[in-house]
Amino acid sequence: MLYLIVAGISGFALAASLLVLKKIFFELIESSVSLTNEVLSKEDESIKQKKLIVALKRILISLLKTVVAFIIIACATLLPLYLYSLFSKTNFESLDFTSLWFILSLSIGSIIPFFLFKKKRNDDNYSEASKLFHRLILNNYNLSKLLFSFDRKFKKGEKIKEESNFVIVSGLARAGTTSLTDQLFKAGKFSSLDYSNMPLLLAPNLWKKLYNPKNAELKERKHGDKMMFGLNTIEALEEYFFKVFLNDSFIGDSILTKHDITEEVYEKYLAYQSLIRSDNSHLYLSKNNNLILRYPSLRSLNRDFKAIFLFRNPVEHADSLLNQHLRFSDFQHDDDFIETYMDWLGHHEFGHNQKVFSFDNKPVIIEYDKGTLDYWLSVWLNYYSYLLTLDDSAIILINYQDYLSNPKDVLVHLQNELKMEFDLSNVKPFKNNKTIDTSGCNKELLDATEKVYDQLKQKKVSI
Repeated sequence: MLYLIVAGISGFALAASLLVLKKIFFELIESSVSLTNEVLSKEDESIKQKKLIVALKRILISLLKTVVAFIIIACATLLPLYLYSLFSKTNFESLDFTSLWFILSLSIGSIIPFFLFKKKRNDDNYSEASKLFHRLILNNYNLSKLLFSFDRKFKKGEKIKEESNFVIVSGLARAGTTSLTDQLFKAGKFSSLDYSNMPLLLAPNLWKKLYNPKNAELKERKHGDKMMFGLNTIEALEEYFFKVFLNDSFIGDSILTKHDITEEVYEKYLAYQSLIRSDNSHLYLSKNNNLILRYPSLRSLNRDFKAIFLFRNPVEHADSLLNQHLRFSDFQHDDDFIETYMDWLGHHEFGHNQKVFSFDNKPVIIEYDKGTLDYWLSVWLNYYSYLLTLDDSAIILINYQDYLSNPKDVLVHLQNELKMEFDLSNVKPFKNNKTIDTSGCNKELLDATEKVYDQLKQKKVSI
């Protein structure tokens, strides 16, 4: 009986050491995929070789760590049995390792740590295995490009035409872009990315064959704005496409820079949309708050697509951004995966890795602290001052206040612009009665934002 208890302790030690050292095995998997990713690279050979050497060193270090980990696990598992043989004065080689009772005791002991040390999942229900899978796919751009090419071949026979007419909803974060995009999607015949496409964002059809959740449970998103989401909820996910095919070239340490897209990337973008569209009668719809960085370039390649920009009262908008910045900074402090997740998707609107739009490819100097309303008023002024310079009649400019008060009228206007028929039966007005104290704000800054706000209202669509 004592021997079986010792066997259970060995099983416990085996599982516990595996749990303690699992990050080493995850690191080996990640380094192996990273090496594969570099092999797939089509960069200049000299650059590729340097990256391959770095990846090779990383995998060799991971292999060494893994060997050491296996030795530790073996020692931890065998130690209780070895000590038992010493105290019972039994030859270690003569111990029973094959009986049903020994295997059962070992198995029971190995199960216990998984219950004792089970980590509570975060609110997003991402297990450690799920996080690993996300890192393997989203951190490796060359692998994502390969998956993209596979998906194009996979869907080639379905004859979904590439369409130059599509709809992008944009604006500075917290301008109502998520709500409007969601309303459009529910009202008309649109196709868009949703959370179920994660993490194989560039291979939506291949992934759908393996993972296609139905009627996913809805819960409030982390923004605390009563917007509900689930795996079938559409979201701003297309930015990953531009990150991959532009190789993050527009992402700096503290800024996101204005850039051009080539005709080759544009053609791939249309092909990507065709992978997402479920029917030739559907328009591609996306929310992308980074559109402004490439809007002139994209417009020069395509006069057909519809760009909807929302703007909001600067004080209300800045206050909302400030609150989200503080909120997400706390979230990211408690769980660094949230920051990683936002970085993957190009969401640098707030939080630890917040970045400012640079429209002249130069650093943007804001003299205020990020914990002040003045900082976010400056962010607002930087964004919407540039939007006014575009002076493009093709831009559909919508006031957030109009959307709050008369969402149905806004959607009717968009229905006419897009020449589509919408179902408006479930559209209801919203309320926002919050008052904001601006007594500590810079008066000149407030005046400057109010001036730009007035100019935006002069250009907005009439509701």
